[in-house]
Amino acid sequence: MLFTDLVRSTEVFTRLSPQDADDVRNVHFTTLDQLVGEHGGEVVKTLGDGVMAAFPLASRAIDCAVAVQARFSVKEGPVSLAGVRVGISAGEASWADDDYHGPPVIEASRLCHAAKPGQILCARAVRLIAGSGTSHALREVGAIALRGLPADVDVDEVQWTPPEGAALRVLVADDAVVVRQGIARLLEDDGFQVVAQCENAEQLLQLTAELLPDVVITDIRMPPSFELEGLTAALQIRERFPDIGVLVLSQHAVADYAVSLLEHGERGVGYLLKERITAIDAFTAAVRRIAAGGTAVDPEIVEVLERRQARRI
Repeated sequence: MLFTDLVRSTEVFTRLSPQDADDVRNVHFTTLDQLVGEHGGEVVKTLGDGVMAAFPLASRAIDCAVAVQARFSVKEGPVSLAGVRVGISAGEASWADDDYHGPPVIEASRLCHAAKPGQILCARAVRLIAGSGTSHALREVGAIALRGLPADVDVDEVQWTPPEGAALRVLVADDAVVVRQGIARLLEDDGFQVVAQCENAEQLLQLTAELLPDVVITDIRMPPSFELEGLTAALQIRERFPDIGVLVLSQHAVADYAVSLLEHGERGVGYLLKERITAIDAFTAAVRRIAAGGTAVDPEIVEVLERRQARRI
């Protein structure tokens, strides 16, 4: 049994007109139905913005899950998706009232709910049944508690590699709605997936942990005190999620702020001045460079750091 779910779909669809939302939803379900069928399964029913599907072989369910993630990691059109999560289980299920019932159905549903965007979680039975029938590596996650089940379930994660052309996933945080939406629009027009937008540091930390974007873009001064909440959140993200790139946008060239960011390592970090971002392609290139593990520091900040270093020498 396989369950999928479109992450934060309500937020995605509320930004669209009713007609556009219906069009995106129809394409989403049509694509899922096609991928399930191509891998020998059948869609049993739709649930919210995901599906429940049944497969004759565990290996085919795994292959289908990877195909789903690969397909939705590539951005097509102007709409950004926050990601898809997938849960898979295997075992004996009963058929009644045009639906499947039993432990594997409940397990797969709960695993889907527990997965992060882009993640595929499987009950251990899936690995045991698939054996050498799957070409995809599975990483042991361990025993986790799933709502409604009497005992912890041993879980594995299916490893998959995004295809060439997969969209980079970006989270944008700025208290100024015009600035925030303007940045998001620029990124989306250049092929990025803007997985979420937020207006304060608390939301930034929560959404980063939930969505695990490739890059976080944040202002320095944010509510409630408009002091250094954004910078503090950026430093926490650098420490907790070292694989996530962090780009800080500021109105001020404060070398101490840049030094604070770089203290956690120079990989995947940036500090740019808002008023000096005049070339859109240069800005989006900087975001891509940070996602790839590089740096992007405003030349004015570099000059300040060099002068400070010269004085020390």
